[in-house]
Amino acid sequence: MSQKATSLFGRIFNFENAIIVLCFIPIFLFRYTFILFPGALGYGPFIAFYLLLPIFLIKYKVPFRELAWVVFVLIVGASGVMTGTIPNGIYIKVAGSILLPYVFYAYVWRHFKYDVERLFTIYLKGAYVVSIIGILLFIDSFLGNNLLHFLQLFIYLDTIDASIGIRIASTLGEPTYFANIVLPAGVVAMYRLMVKPGKEIGIGYLTKRKALVFIVALLLTYSAIAFLGLFLGGILLLLRHGAVRYAIIIPFILIFARIVIFQVPELEERYQGVLSVSTEEKQTGDFHGSSFILFNHAYITWMNLKENPLFGTGLGTHTIATEKYSLGNKGVEYHYRTQNAQDASSMLLRILSELGLFGGVLVFIFLKRNYIPRALEDPVLWLISTAIFVTIVMQLLRQGNYILNGFPFFVLGFVFTRHEFNNRHVNKITT
Repeated sequence: MSQKATSLFGRIFNFENAIIVLCFIPIFLFRYTFILFPGALGYGPFIAFYLLLPIFLIKYKVPFRELAWVVFVLIVGASGVMTGTIPNGIYIKVAGSILLPYVFYAYVWRHFKYDVERLFTIYLKGAYVVSIIGILLFIDSFLGNNLLHFLQLFIYLDTIDASIGIRIASTLGEPTYFANIVLPAGVVAMYRLMVKPGKEIGIGYLTKRKALVFIVALLLTYSAIAFLGLFLGGILLLLRHGAVRYAIIIPFILIFARIVIFQVPELEERYQGVLSVSTEEKQTGDFHGSSFILFNHAYITWMNLKENPLFGTGLGTHTIATEKYSLGNKGVEYHYRTQNAQDASSMLLRILSELGLFGGVLVFIFLKRNYIPRALEDPVLWLISTAIFVTIVMQLLRQGNYILNGFPFFVLGFVFTRHEFNNRHVNKITT
């Protein structure tokens, strides 16, 4: 007796697809899209945590392996509480906001049986959707913003004007957030466009048309992180693709990048801003806001690190360091004195400030240990590892929230990609 085929509706709207959507909502929605309740854990996309964690807890064992590392860092980061630098409540809030997403995404990877290619493909599908939305909103900005006003009836969307159209942020709130999240897709998209026609890269979903969508969307963010991330990704692809001889073109790429920077006002402002804050420290100058804020937190981190070099001042304490060391206290751009005090405008700066040299060394070891070499017969894991590596580096440089937009998904994905590589290649050789 033949089995009746599942309807299109049934194939789309089913329990497993609902779980997939919930798992990836925190990655592709701005945290203020809707609010569940007041507080750091009340961001709307966190609804996925509260709906799925009870199911995961019942279905799977406690993820002790992943928990051990997170708890270890949280214990080291408790120094601020032990010294009385911050109240217990602040530390508990910070520790809880870190622990919850890492536990959730540890379960997500377990639910999908650590299938790196499948989960990365699902991520690409989500990145493609938000990229298409972003490009449509960019086009819509020339046509009266009718699409924007329609979508705003259902979801929080905001736009930032640019010299040409708008800076693409799509559903992620800010162009920098969009750039950070879509960068892994952009890196594999560059590789898709680099390889010869007909050659497979191990990710069947990524066609050349989709690859172009990712690259265009990232460029239209006008974000320095998007341009820098694509540049870093491109260099890594060339060098690790066995094309060391192509390194000779790197100076020409740098010259081209400099020309582009001066042709795009949004990038040229940031470039000039970096130059101005690096030469003026004790007087008010005509600084680019975000450039000065980043420079200010670099200065704050340096001062805090000199006072507390080994383990920093503890998780959640960079705000206090900002109050103490900010250049605004000396009258330099006073209105930016405590801007981005909670996240230091950079995860690396925040880690160094709150966890000291211990945190910096831990980051270095983590990146070095888990970045995999290229296997000629199996390029897909190397490609995924490279793509995730780029976005982690960019987040370290320019985004200080430890959990924003599903960042733990990429951190764990970096580790599990290495594990899968070991299972396929390293362990086979040694047994």
